[in-house]
Amino acid sequence: MFRLMKNEWKKIGIPVLLTLIVVTVAACTMTATIYPDYSLTYTLDAWEVGTEYLSLLYPLFVVLPVCWNLHQERKNNFLVYVQPRVPMRKYLWVKWMVYAISAFCIITIPYILSAVTALRIDPHLEALNMGNRIFENTYSEYPVVYAVTLSVFRGLIGVLVMTMGFFLAMYCENIFVVLTGPFLYTILENFLLAILGVPQYRLVTAFDPNCLSPEVITTMSFVAGPSLLAAVITLLAIYFSKVKKEKVVAVGEIGLDYYWDKEADVQERQRYWFTRQMEL
Repeated sequence: MFRLMKNEWKKIGIPVLLTLIVVTVAACTMTATIYPDYSLTYTLDAWEVGTEYLSLLYPLFVVLPVCWNLHQERKNNFLVYVQPRVPMRKYLWVKWMVYAISAFCIITIPYILSAVTALRIDPHLEALNMGNRIFENTYSEYPVVYAVTLSVFRGLIGVLVMTMGFFLAMYCENIFVVLTGPFLYTILENFLLAILGVPQYRLVTAFDPNCLSPEVITTMSFVAGPSLLAAVITLLAIYFSKVKKEKVVAVGEIGLDYYWDKEADVQERQRYWFTRQMEL
């Protein structure tokens, strides 16, 4: 499994690292430069002000660097090439794990480093908006704990959003839908739940709980948005895999390749899938 993970990282390593660097630099720079235009109550306020854009754009940051790869492999029939050599479930599971780790780092690391940046600057503070934040005691007394905990939670939401892109990449032909679908979902979900009068249950509220008054934030505010997204992902998977299942329309050249694949277990899998292909 480690070898498979290493191979998957080689495919997406460069775009993931570039995205991580760009997002981190942007978050730290904005945290260190935007705050003078705002009235700050706590030092960590500079962090919230400087990273507001991430609450809107993070679905793009976690999907674009990774999900293109799965879509490309499926489009080029690379998954068909892999199937006789590695069990497909194992291959996709390893691929998802590498994608998930990448998405988690793309969100968590920039947030933590920009929080450190905020704590190292010395902004002018004004006691104006006290009592206007959830978990305010932790926010003011233990800012590192607050920032790290919220950053990790945001990273997990990023993994969930990336998972939606992962399933779209498995079944959708349109690369635009694959790469922007999760982002468009967050925009649409945000709009609909606001119209329905329950903005505290939006995914963006779970990602950034201080976007609303603390009086309306409950435990469900952190659970509802991610749970709804998980339900949508499940429904998409059922629809594409069961309802709109692709049918085989033709079979090209098939056979057994023992020249390059000499391992007994690989040859056994080749025989299994050759038999399945013959049965079609």
